[in-house]
Amino acid sequence: MKEFLIFNIIYKWKYLLAILKSKFIKVDKKSTIDNLVYVAREADKNWIFGTKVRRLSEHSGLNASPYFHAKLRNLPEADGYYFIYPHYFCRAMRHNPQILRKKNIVMFTHAHYTTSYSKTHIAWCLNLADKVICLNSQVKQDLIGIGIKPEKLEVIHIASDPEFFYSHERKSGDVGFCSNFGERKNPELVFQIIKNMPQKHFHIFGKNWEKFEKFNELSGLQNFTYHNNRDYSEFPDLYSKIDTFVSPSILEGGPVPILESMLSNCVPVASKTGFCPDIIKHGENGFLFDIDATYEDVIPLIEKADNIKIDIRETALEYSWENCSKKIDQLFLNS
Repeated sequence: MKEFLIFNIIYKWKYLLAILKSKFIKVDKKSTIDNLVYVAREADKNWIFGTKVRRLSEHSGLNASPYFHAKLRNLPEADGYYFIYPHYFCRAMRHNPQILRKKNIVMFTHAHYTTSYSKTHIAWCLNLADKVICLNSQVKQDLIGIGIKPEKLEVIHIASDPEFFYSHERKSGDVGFCSNFGERKNPELVFQIIKNMPQKHFHIFGKNWEKFEKFNELSGLQNFTYHNNRDYSEFPDLYSKIDTFVSPSILEGGPVPILESMLSNCVPVASKTGFCPDIIKHGENGFLFDIDATYEDVIPLIEKADNIKIDIRETALEYSWENCSKKIDQLFLNS
């Protein structure tokens, strides 16, 4: 009831006003879609959201370009808009009512509801979009559960770059993690796995792990190497150091590093979150474990990963930026 009242009293009138304004804005109605704008914030330029909008726009078969703006104002004129995050679509509508007369597609990675952007708020806004892209099957079911019309939802797994990430021969036996430190990344499980597998060498690619309360103990382990805040251009070489990639996250939309590691021919061992259950066939091209699994559950899977002989890269090649962008193009053309 609280979030319902907050949305209806504080925010809803802003959208109703934008909808009203849009009816008086003259737009050039076209029977076909040509120009697309991929929208993100200025702060996203050097982050994964910035990479996504650049890669997707680069591979689009339409006339597409990325647009970055701190407050999501002054969106350029276009036939369609792709928003990399649902909150951005909400804000952009209020500042750019003309987009309501165009086609809008919004990507939803994973749930992140706040007092301001509650389930009620997000669901009401996303029902104004032409399509909402879910990065995995579970997200689609969750969005239906909060009231988004099923016909607006499409599952498209986010992508990576097969030309950037290269295959390598698995022979070192090393194991890797790739994430910035945060509770959502399940740091305690990461620590327990490394501590209790002294026979394996582990690598973490990421940053801010110094904030982990057990970092001193972790960094003191002889079987651990921390690749702190490395440039993204170095990631293909980092993945070539490992044979097995572990993703123990509690909540994800992707995670994209799963695809990066698979394109590098690493065997994935991942929690059942994000798109992992969609792209990993347990026992064939990787292994899956429950979100509440302990290190005692995960360690045997890491050991089994050494016995997988197939080319993991081949099982991930379809998840390229080019293929993903083509699917989005079709949504704009058909929606």
